[in-house]
Amino acid sequence: MLIRRTPTNMDRIFNEWNRALNNNNTNSLALDVHENEDGFTIVADVPGMDSENIDIRLHEDVLTITAEHNSEKTEERGNAVLQERHYGKMSRSLRFPVNVNSDAVEADYNNGVLTVNVPKAEEVKPRRIEINRA
Repeated sequence: MLIRRTPTNMDRIFNEWNRALNNNNTNSLALDVHENEDGFTIVADVPGMDSENIDIRLHEDVLTITAEHNSEKTEERGNAVLQERHYGKMSRSLRFPVNVNSDAVEADYNNGVLTVNVPKAEEVKPRRIEINRA
């Protein structure tokens, strides 16, 4: 026997919220951000991009990543029946909660994955205090 569950108001709220996040945000890069005591690592999937079409800028502790994927010519293929791949410009900015060392930022792009390492400024890193002994 198959029982069909009637959606609740909470189901509807979460479904609408999930739809809004996934559908209305197509011009935003999805990021993973990890922090340790030395700095931050930002990882973004940007498959099919040339590294020349990815721009990374850091200004006043705000990191901005912009990537542009040029559209392919689809006229030769016929009318699109389904088109889920994103073309055009995508961008994402994030402000770091502490000062970072903008001179030591490094970025790598490998197999469609962009990894940006942003070290914290020395003055905000935890430092061990030595205890004077009598």
